[in-house]
Amino acid sequence: MKGKVLVAADAISRSEVENILGPTEWVQLRNNRWVATYGAESEDAALKTVADLRDAQFVAVAGPPDSARAVAWTKWNSPIPVGQNAEVCFPWVASNAELVIEIDPGVGFGRGDHPSTRLLLEELALRISGGESVLDVGCGSGILAIAAVRFGAARSIGIDINKAGLLAAVANARRNEVTDITHFAPTTLDQLTQQFDVVVANIHDQILRELASDLVARLKPTGWIGLSGVSPGQISRLVAAFPGVAFEPVKEMEEWNALIGQLIIE
Repeated sequence: MKGKVLVAADAISRSEVENILGPTEWVQLRNNRWVATYGAESEDAALKTVADLRDAQFVAVAGPPDSARAVAWTKWNSPIPVGQNAEVCFPWVASNAELVIEIDPGVGFGRGDHPSTRLLLEELALRISGGESVLDVGCGSGILAIAAVRFGAARSIGIDINKAGLLAAVANARRNEVTDITHFAPTTLDQLTQQFDVVVANIHDQILRELASDLVARLKPTGWIGLSGVSPGQISRLVAAFPGVAFEPVKEMEEWNALIGQLIIE
């Protein structure tokens, strides 16, 4: 069975891709983003080409080899709506949204479709008013930190102990043209000293509880904190770990929960 390779490129990398795979026709998806489709002798050959392109720092993905799998492939690659006017999508996917946030998850990192991520994306879209500083703890591919500045935050910092995730985050910041106002580092939370207007963390509830005091310490008195990645049965225990935070009613999406709160000022 024949295979397909989709390659996303900007104005500079288009010619570099053609130097490797040969001349082709490109379809412009949006400003400075084009996509091309190359054929391959087989699915395995397509996957090999994708791996080689990604090793060379190009954005590529294996497309659906036949119409039977095209429906599922299209569903998986559909843009993810956020707020009133934004969508998160892969670089090779078209979007007509007013604000498009491109995320290539790299190896094993989220693209923004998981409910725990979407809960915090929605809160960022709703609450960012402009000029805030944002800390994303356990940033993965950088989607929350990048989305925050695209929504109007002045700057964001993402920290993670996974180096592969940080590489993906830096690349995603570059493709969203926000490298000057985002920073990603393998810093641990207790190594930070500055405070932020917004602190978000989409990680396991046990880790959230272990980091509770450090998360609160990084929040400005007038800021807000967003915690996600928890199930309904974990909420009460998580709330108890943050006695100095007043939380709003629980946010819910597809059996996942998020907590949004502010410091209790006495």
